[in-house]
Amino acid sequence: AACVPRRKKMKRKATSNAAAQTSKRVKPEKTGPQPSDAKDISCNGNQGKKAETTKPDSGVCFRPVVNDGQRQSVIDLVCLKNIFAVQLPKMPRSYIVRLVLDRKHRSLCLCKGDRIIGGICFRPFVKQGFAEIVFCAVTSTEQVRGYGTLLMNHMKEHVKPMGIEYFLTYADNFAIGYFKKQGFTKKVSMPPERWTGYIKDYDGGTLMECKISNLVDYTQIRNLLDRQRECVLNIVRKISNSHVLYPGMASFKDPDAKVQVADIKGVLEAGWRPGMRTSTAPCKDDRTPEVRKLQAFYGIVLKKLGKHEASWPFREPVDKSYVHYYEVITHPMDLLTMEQKLNRFEYRTKSSFVQDFHLMINNCRRFNPPNSQYYRCANRLEEEFAKLTKDL
Repeated sequence: AACVPRRKKMKRKATSNAAAQTSKRVKPEKTGPQPSDAKDISCNGNQGKKAETTKPDSGVCFRPVVNDGQRQSVIDLVCLKNIFAVQLPKMPRSYIVRLVLDRKHRSLCLCKGDRIIGGICFRPFVKQGFAEIVFCAVTSTEQVRGYGTLLMNHMKEHVKPMGIEYFLTYADNFAIGYFKKQGFTKKVSMPPERWTGYIKDYDGGTLMECKISNLVDYTQIRNLLDRQRECVLNIVRKISNSHVLYPGMASFKDPDAKVQVADIKGVLEAGWRPGMRTSTAPCKDDRTPEVRKLQAFYGIVLKKLGKHEASWPFREPVDKSYVHYYEVITHPMDLLTMEQKLNRFEYRTKSSFVQDFHLMINNCRRFNPPNSQYYRCANRLEEEFAKLTKDL
């Protein structure tokens, strides 16, 4: 995951280019000079550095670093800067260097063995009781392994002794999903006088907040959930037989065999009794085989469109709070609505499905200017739709 940069003299709009995606999705680019000894340097000189270690079998530890002028601290920060630069290729490298090495900023490094594989750069405002997360990234070779969540959980515990009660960050469109999983929300509950003027508004970014609870040990959340789950299952086992497994019935080997319901093991235990009414409701699915096949194809198309990187503005209806949008767009459409219509068997012809998709695209072009990221996303999604339906 990555944050939108905080202090820029010129405001920049968040890009929708795939290369600008967060570290959760970006593949490293081999552009620009990279220190050839960065990996080796990070492996040395760590003796004596205070580390916050996780589970012994996880193989990772967390080391706080600040630019205190010490050689190893600078080495660690440079290695962390290199990770941010690779995972955020659209971010100016000079800007990353300036913030990472700034003495007002601090970093929490994620180490695996002797290597730094990720980290978070943040600025604490101790008197105000909050910290701003500036950069957050994990190197591409170590992603999709839960390190992002592990890193954020340790970050929350790391700032508690400082008196930090809130995290604030400006997230771009690709980082919002990651921060939501870490407990961030778009609703800022912290009093405005505590943070207004300390962090600047950023055009194209979404301000998100996370409230840190002193009642929760975030490094033990997984163990806590496991214990709660086991406790619930133990209660369920006392009042239910859902955990009991019965062997399969050999009588089904004979296609002509008839089996009484009461003879099926587990049925009586589940509460069934002879004489209970069974459903006689007729099937309401009157689709022809051709329509079934066509609608199955529509489902595949919608699923692929929903996963496309340019589909994020179209996945759900526009919020009803944007009154002006609904004043301009009288017939809104989105991918979720199309999926709901498909589930109701409303798409009986090819033209009706294609018509709704183009309605969604044309609404976007009508409301947004051609140079906007939404307009560009509409163009890219339309190209993808044409590829998926070329044989329709």
